[in-house]
Amino acid sequence: MSLPIRTLPILEQWDCCGCGICCRATIIRLNDQDVERIRSQRWEEDPDYRGMKVLVRQGLFRPRYRLAQRRDGNCIFYTAERRCRIHELHGLEAKPLICQQFPLQVVPLDKVAHVTLRRNCPTAAADRGRPLAEQLGDVRAMVRRSDKPPAPIRAPMVTRRSRRPWPDTHRVFELLERLLRDDRYPLVRRVVHGLTFCRLLDLCRLRRLSGERFRSLLSMLETSAVGESAGFFQARRPPGRLAAMLFRQTALEYVRLHPKFIVERSWGERLRLIRAAAAFGRGRGRVPPLHPHFPETTFEALQKPLGHLAEEVQRPLLAYFEAMGASKRYAVMLRRRWSITESFRSLALGYPMSLWLLRLSCGGRPPTVDDMIDVVGALDRGETYAPLAGRRHRRRVSWMVRGGELARLTVWYAR
Repeated sequence: MSLPIRTLPILEQWDCCGCGICCRATIIRLNDQDVERIRSQRWEEDPDYRGMKVLVRQGLFRPRYRLAQRRDGNCIFYTAERRCRIHELHGLEAKPLICQQFPLQVVPLDKVAHVTLRRNCPTAAADRGRPLAEQLGDVRAMVRRSDKPPAPIRAPMVTRRSRRPWPDTHRVFELLERLLRDDRYPLVRRVVHGLTFCRLLDLCRLRRLSGERFRSLLSMLETSAVGESAGFFQARRPPGRLAAMLFRQTALEYVRLHPKFIVERSWGERLRLIRAAAAFGRGRGRVPPLHPHFPETTFEALQKPLGHLAEEVQRPLLAYFEAMGASKRYAVMLRRRWSITESFRSLALGYPMSLWLLRLSCGGRPPTVDDMIDVVGALDRGETYAPLAGRRHRRRVSWMVRGGELARLTVWYAR
C-alpha cells in the first residue's frame, strides 16, 4: 500500500539555483531502472566520455551500481559550466531518480509520508524559493516513477527497552517536536529540554503502562524536563575529558561533510586524515590544516565563547531543527535500529557540533548567514552518512550522554 504524501505543518521553501552542490562529493546510488536508462544513453559513443567509466559496480553476489566520480569527487556528468550532462542532452527524467528528487525527501510513517527538504542544498537551508506545498504535484509524480513508493513502516523503538504501538509512538514524536518548536525559549534551551526528557523517559518502565497512563507519564516528564534543564545553564562547565575527546572524534567526521571540504581519493589524503585523527584525539595545540577554506586555529581557540549570533545567522539552524522534529526523519530513515531517544540524542549532538564548525570555519571573524548555511549542510549530510549511524557512533553517543555530558556540551558551545 502506497502512503498519501503530505507536506509538513511548517513552511518550507525551495527552488533550484543551479549551484551544483548536489553533484559534488556525493555518492549517487542507482536502482535497476537508473542503470538501464544510463546504459541506453550509450555514453561510450560520446567523444567526451569515450574510454571513461560512467558506472561503478559495488558488491559481488548482488551487484549494485553508482555513478562514477572524477578525481576531485565531482559526478562524472558534472560539467565545467556547472550543469548535468545527462540533463543537457536527455532531459530531467533521464537522470537517476535520486538526482531528480534532490533535495526533496519523502519520510514514510504508518499512515502518511511527509515530504521535506534535504538542507544540504543551500537554497533549501536558506528557505529561498516557492513553498513546498506548491510543488506537491511534482513530488507525487516523481514518487509514481519510483520503483519503491512509500509504504507503511514499523514503529521505531521508543527506548532501547520498549517498543510502543504507533499511537503512543506518535505521542513521543509530537512531544519532542513541541519541545524543539517552543518559541518561548532559545534553540539551545529547546535542545537541552529534549535531551532531559529522553533521559527521564529512558529511566521509566513503559511495558505495563496503558494508553492513558502513558499519556499522563509523558505530560509529567515534559514538565520535569523543562524544570530540570535549568541547572545546566546556571553553571556552564566544560565537558569532561572523555566526552570532549569523543566530541572531537565526531567533529572530524563532520568536517569531511562540510560543503567546502574536497575529498581527495589518494593514499596521501588517507595519511593526512590519520594524522588529523591523532591530533583531534589529543585536542591540544594547532588544528591540522584540513583544507585551505578553514583558517589556521588552535583547539584552545575553538573553546572560546562565540558570542551572540544575529537572528538571521541563527535562522537556518533553527529551521533545520524544527523541520527535523516535524518530519521525524532523524528517527525513521537511516538509524532504523536505534530508539527514538537515541536518535534524538544524535540529532541534538548536531547543535554543539554546528557551533564548533562555525568557530572552525570563521577563525575569529563574525559568522555570516552563508557560514551557517554551510554548517547546516554538513549536519544534514551527517543524517545519511553511514559512519554516523553505525555501532561505533551509537556507542560514542551513549558515552557522551552519561552524567549529562551531552547537555553540558550543548550548553558549553552555545556560549
